[in-house]
Amino acid sequence: MRLKPEQLGQHLKKSLLPVYIVSGDEALINQELGDQIRSAARAQGFDERETHQIDAKYDWGQLLESANALSLFSERKLLELRIDSGKPGDKGSKALLSLFEQPNPDNIFLLVLPKIDKGVQNSKWFKALDKVGAFIAHWPIERHQLPGWIANRLKGYNLKADNEALALLADRTDGNLLAAAQEIEKLRMLGLQSITLQDIEGSVSDASRYDVFALSEASLKGDCVRSLHILSVLEAEGLHALQPLAIIANDIRQLLSFTQLVDNGVSEDKALQQLKVFWPKKQTQLKGAARRLTPKNVQQCLMLCKQIDFASKNLLQDDAWQLLSQLVIKLCGMSIVPDRV
Repeated sequence: MRLKPEQLGQHLKKSLLPVYIVSGDEALINQELGDQIRSAARAQGFDERETHQIDAKYDWGQLLESANALSLFSERKLLELRIDSGKPGDKGSKALLSLFEQPNPDNIFLLVLPKIDKGVQNSKWFKALDKVGAFIAHWPIERHQLPGWIANRLKGYNLKADNEALALLADRTDGNLLAAAQEIEKLRMLGLQSITLQDIEGSVSDASRYDVFALSEASLKGDCVRSLHILSVLEAEGLHALQPLAIIANDIRQLLSFTQLVDNGVSEDKALQQLKVFWPKKQTQLKGAARRLTPKNVQQCLMLCKQIDFASKNLLQDDAWQLLSQLVIKLCGMSIVPDRV
């Protein structure tokens, strides 16, 4: 049986299957889907829970012994298998097949896997489990989907937010779904019903995080002096270069898409709408940067981001913070540093 993540809750209210396979690369979603299954299992009397971390050295005999244990006093249990590779191997495949030839009604299995390909889904062990259980696959939340995901999560708390607030929160948590969930939890604890842009700005109180976003905002505005000052503060605070890079690189990718659309004759407002940029402040920043820089300039900035990434991981001998300074200057539209890309 194939279930969409949003269908799982309704399914669990009806009955429980012998096995559930949760597959995807987003840790938060894996955790929350697993929590739903664990809660439903406890409600049905599966009070014991065993977790098995599966790797190449795992002894599958342990699982078989536990799953086949028969005792008048044994509790019904949930057996959770975490297979980080997504593949149990030959021994694991045989073990899983044997378990589900005659499933023990006192067991429920939860397999937590990363995103798996068609090859895994076509394997004998997967097909056998799929016949008697449910497969729930989920995909990463893309940038353009994030405001909607945030809105739905807020709705679950009987909260709502306007488009500007959703856009800002998405900007500040892009690429980190756990951070988005934590920010939503903070907003919930404020006791608000309708969330505004000012509420989002006020909820992100960590100074270092704020300065990371302030760096990108100042660079997009073309304020070179302030950008370099913020950069020096971040370096002095001991941040890893990848932290400001992650934010600024995301904005540069968005800027590149925007400049390419405008360069191809799309109006600025339509381009922003197409890219789902609703926050007025970000709209102004992108418009200003696009008038200052050509698509080629922005591509050069993106290439420089790649160099910074390599340097911060010691794959290049260049200084990552020096390269970040060059990136900021280039993004501000200055030409005092010779092109390196």
